Amino acid sequence: MNDPADRIARGRAMMHLLSPRLGGDMTDGLREVAPDFEELLLGFAFADVWARAVLPLRERALVRLGALTALGAPATATRANIDSALRAGLCREEVSEAILQTLPYAGFPHAITALEILRELVEPPSGRTDSPTRRAEPEDAPPKRRPDHRDCPGPDATGSPGAPPSAPWSY
Repeated sequence: MNDPADRIARGRAMMHLLSPRLGGDMTDGLREVAPDFEELLLGFAFADVWARAVLPLRERALVRLGALTALGAPATATRANIDSALRAGLCREEVSEAILQTLPYAGFPHAITALEILRELVEPPSGRTDSPTRRAEPEDAPPKRRPDHRDCPGPDATGSPGAPPSAPWSY
């Protein structure tokens, strides 16, 4: 478990699961200027933190989106994490709502930036049938949900989209 090669392999597997193209493109592009970056990113962020199993991938994606939006993260990080949120099973409406929930804390400029990136990822420019920020995913990629609101779970008895009916809501 503490073997450095195993740690990097676990991190690479998690990165491939979350964002195979965007993650790989980023590490490939930075390898020349920062040779240790990939090992640090894969070992710490992906193997040590993102691979933790306490929260399901969907919830981890929501946490990351909120934090990155609130921090006003650079477009590269926001794009990769919105992409991974969609791959983790969140739909466009859920990603959008997660970003909107940051408004009181992060302000409009940060939320606008994140929403613009979401739009770029899920809506191709008019006249195109593909998105310029997406290429074909590998055959072993997990199945994706359609990036539109129609696949979002509807409101349940509590009025909260996607919440289990027996969720103990206490505010």
